[in-house]
Amino acid sequence: MLPCCNFCDQQIVLLPDTILNRSDYNTCVDLHSDALYRFCLHFLRDVEPARDTVQDCFEKLWINKNSVTTDKAKSWLFTCANHLMLNHVKRNKVKQQHLDSLGWSSTNSSDKLFETQQLIELLVKDLPPLQKSILLLRDLEGYAYQEIGEMLALTEAQVKVYLFRARLKVKKRANGQFVLAS
Repeated sequence: MLPCCNFCDQQIVLLPDTILNRSDYNTCVDLHSDALYRFCLHFLRDVEPARDTVQDCFEKLWINKNSVTTDKAKSWLFTCANHLMLNHVKRNKVKQQHLDSLGWSSTNSSDKLFETQQLIELLVKDLPPLQKSILLLRDLEGYAYQEIGEMLALTEAQVKVYLFRARLKVKKRANGQFVLAS
């Protein structure tokens, strides 16, 4: 079934293999902004950087509208978000190392998260960024292996291997951290 517009309840049709025009761009924003935001929020665990990343992705999509086809816009957006988030993580590691060398500590600005979000964060926080991205895209967002492969420039087999390894690490971490009630 074709997606519907949020404003007029008409079906939205994206023409395949055409460059993005203003209407297609707006449709992409309507269709993909929520999922992209959830992906960024789960990865970054902070509202403001997640919003900034989504905004930057859509800005870059508009700038590159002549080179992105409508049928590849979703993959392009998630790939862009993944790269921006990896850059954000690298920058924060450098900042944290500098603060640690000065003897300062930083505080997390998102202390008001729900218990399940805290559990997810605890379990996935030490995963390598690629495994973390794949786990979030597959298990939280529900994307197919092939879609994740397109987004992250991996083969379907590589996605499955990384996902297996990520789940195994999460499982080991959960068994080591928590005692399940019987």
